[in-house]
Amino acid sequence: MQIKVGEIIKAKREELNISLVDFAKQTGISPGYLSQLENGRKTNPNLELILRISSELDIDLEELLGLEKENEAPAVRVPSLLRLVIAKDRNMKVLEDRETQKKIGSLLDRLLESKYLIEDEGLYKLFLEDVYVQAETALKRYMSVEILKNLNLK
Repeated sequence: MQIKVGEIIKAKREELNISLVDFAKQTGISPGYLSQLENGRKTNPNLELILRISSELDIDLEELLGLEKENEAPAVRVPSLLRLVIAKDRNMKVLEDRETQKKIGSLLDRLLESKYLIEDEGLYKLFLEDVYVQAETALKRYMSVEILKNLNLK
């Protein structure tokens, strides 16, 4: 899978919670051009624009262009934004299953609905942290079972 510059720009912009229109104003380009760049319809922005975008998003130029540094480990070479894009792509494949969609949708509904049941902001944050920790614990448990199953098959 090839990651395009526009995908990295969009992912970082969204990570920073900056709207497309606001970012276009910050960089001095039209929202239409920025949208086309992010969606891959425009693929060859000039260097001045790339430098401006890199500066505004606080991304190393090498990261934005996907350049690798020879002496870094592979995990370091893949910027966190690329990992985010790859994870998004993998998650979309998981969501192709209708039953998975229903279960995730139901889980999200319950998490969001609980915001109205637990009105105190601090308690709600603790609740979400607790759910996160429990999900991590369950994931580790099932990963361990998977590892043990694979070891027994060998």
